[in-house]
Amino acid sequence: MAAPRVDQHQIDFTRSPLAVDLDRTLLLTDTLVEQFLIIAFRHPWQALKALAVLRQGRAAFKQAVLRIAAIDPGIFLFNQHFVAYLQAQKRAGRELHLVTAADQETADLVARDIGIFDSATGSSPPINLKGRHKLGYLEQRFPGGFSYAGDSPADLVIWKKAESAVLVGVSRSTRDAFSRLDCPLECEIKRQPVGLRDWLKLLRVHQWSKNILLVVPLILGQAFMQLHALLTVGIGFIAMGLAASGTYVINDISDILADRGHQTKRFRPIARGVIDAGQAFCVAVGLIVLGVAIMAMLSLPAAGWLLVYLAGTLSYSFVFKRLPMIDIFVLGGLYTLRIVIGVYLAGEPLSHWLLMFSFFFFFALSMAKRHVEITKAAAQPGAGTEIKGRGYRTTDAPLTLTMGVGTNLIAILVLSLYVSSDIYVRPLYSDPQWLWGAVILVMMWSSRIWLLSHRGELDDDPVSFAIRDRLSILMGLATGLFFALSLI
Repeated sequence: MAAPRVDQHQIDFTRSPLAVDLDRTLLLTDTLVEQFLIIAFRHPWQALKALAVLRQGRAAFKQAVLRIAAIDPGIFLFNQHFVAYLQAQKRAGRELHLVTAADQETADLVARDIGIFDSATGSSPPINLKGRHKLGYLEQRFPGGFSYAGDSPADLVIWKKAESAVLVGVSRSTRDAFSRLDCPLECEIKRQPVGLRDWLKLLRVHQWSKNILLVVPLILGQAFMQLHALLTVGIGFIAMGLAASGTYVINDISDILADRGHQTKRFRPIARGVIDAGQAFCVAVGLIVLGVAIMAMLSLPAAGWLLVYLAGTLSYSFVFKRLPMIDIFVLGGLYTLRIVIGVYLAGEPLSHWLLMFSFFFFFALSMAKRHVEITKAAAQPGAGTEIKGRGYRTTDAPLTLTMGVGTNLIAILVLSLYVSSDIYVRPLYSDPQWLWGAVILVMMWSSRIWLLSHRGELDDDPVSFAIRDRLSILMGLATGLFFALSLI
């Protein structure tokens, strides 16, 4: 974020009381938007009831949102450059007043939290303290004149009557409109522009690597030499990535409070206020709609399964990830759904062998991820038995280890039975005995995953880990070589 730029005319503005806006000015975010979205994801029926109150006006709506769920001070993300400016003004003896369109309760919470304001005034039904309503209040409260700090085009009418202005993160169009007003610029604080890297981080494009599973049916069905099938699966890969990114964004919005208190997740774009939650939600919906639409143009059954996948992903984020064992079944099922979607994109018949193997295999990998979390939580100094945000306990490690390794061996058994009982009686491979090398390598790799998991050295999702781990890549190439030899 850029440092404040003060007007070149050294005028003593401290004699004029400074009225300060809240959303996207004192705070980097919009409290109403974030609070409503959190409610919408956690209590959708309550959110609909709040929307019905809009008929009584925006002020009543804001009050209704707070009645459903009291605002948590942990959601406040202050604009530190602006706070430093206000603190300097306070030390110079200037009056500071918080005047916001947010609800009065929110204004009071913020004022108590920051402790520099002489008063705090917010909206109360039926008056929404914004634009001309705010101007009327300021003129009545400060008949001798006032200065105003804001960010919105709605603030232009206030700056027109103010003795001086503080611009905080205004858009270029608002800045141009302000320059045409006869109002001295006291200070301008620019916000850090949102870069491509921020959006890529928000959309978690690196997670698209998991969608490589769509290619599995194409390879096993030996349709990789067909241009149409290649293009269909390739476009489907992009479509699924877009839709999945939309769910990641929704998950980040719903976890704003938890992320802001987390050691590493607080650096996510929404959690640190770089990208607005309302804007991110619109992008998320657009990505999901676009992804499903593209998939529907490729294959209606694939689009149907994509909808099931999206529903499962969102259900996992909001409900199932807190339910022990059920969360593992859902995660394993989501990985298997990627393969099912790939089957329909490639135009190949659905193999029950492949479904059985993939479910047991990905169940085991999902269990490995959870096992790491449990062992790490148990190793923390002073760790209790309960693991926050999960339905597991630190004493569950022996169970997750046993179930995970056992399920992994079942997956290898299914793969072995497929090779021994199905491949040899079907003319799919010229030299099928080479596939035993692939079976051995899959067993070696999955055993290594469990070794790393039990040691607490697996720091990521196993599939994402495999795509970045050098040894896993070499084993994958060797597996591909055995597969190729079986075709020659």
